[in-house]
Amino acid sequence: MLNKFITLSLFIALFISCSPQNQQGGNNPNNPNNDVVLKNVSYGDNSKQNMDIYLPKNRNVDSTKLVVVIHGGAWSGGDKGDMNDAVTRLRKKWPQVAVANINYRLANGSSIIYNQIMQDINMAVQFLASNSAEYQISKQMGMLGASAGAHLGLLYAYQYNDSNFVKAVSDVFGPSYFADWSYYNSFNIFLGGNVKDVMKNFAGEYWNTSLYQSLSPYHVVSVANYKPTIIFHGDVDLIVPLYQSQYFNSKLDSLGVSKEYYQYPGQGHGFNDFYMNDCIEKSVSFFKTNL
Repeated sequence: MLNKFITLSLFIALFISCSPQNQQGGNNPNNPNNDVVLKNVSYGDNSKQNMDIYLPKNRNVDSTKLVVVIHGGAWSGGDKGDMNDAVTRLRKKWPQVAVANINYRLANGSSIIYNQIMQDINMAVQFLASNSAEYQISKQMGMLGASAGAHLGLLYAYQYNDSNFVKAVSDVFGPSYFADWSYYNSFNIFLGGNVKDVMKNFAGEYWNTSLYQSLSPYHVVSVANYKPTIIFHGDVDLIVPLYQSQYFNSKLDSLGVSKEYYQYPGQGHGFNDFYMNDCIEKSVSFFKTNL
């Protein structure tokens, strides 16, 4: 049975005020002695600019690290709710961590493309950092994303992380080689058509080598901008080709940076319960080491 990382939207397409609000059950984030769940907290004016925040009890700004979770859905679909199972597993395996499960504006190929999406992720990061004292959590963050969400996490950490709050990334079957001419020109039944149309929706235009390389974690990563990265991919993935993560892993090897790579046998674009638990367990260990 596929994990809830996978949603129908993932198969048919690849990849107010800014103050804490909408507290579930009247929870008070100013009381660090209690677990707190804050639902649909706005970090911007658009209805998609919201997040669910999970704060552990006995938290403090010095030791309570934060993991930002980013959903997939081909950049143009999906919702933070798709990642609820991953959030539950993450909190179970690491009760002391704070988690922010974010939504962002979805790509439409014109008014909302990569610029707006990356702006949203940065706004979410800055919002969390700005409220770290109130929430009693550290400004040091990890990012965990699935599919297109993993691509966004990698791209943000390497290319847009100017404040340096993001210290590590967990990449779960993300498209890390965006400037992939072969894949761009392919047809994928699980995506409902031509891959180039899905990629254009995010990039804002059809193939442009320099643009597509600028949106490719493989091409933008360097020793200077690198953040520790852990990679997971199934060897029968029919949506994001396995070779993308293999190429990316080889690139990181060539840079001589610290990273981890796990290839799961018999797993597709989504992991069964055993491998999902392993993925989260390894991610938690990785974050504990690097945050």
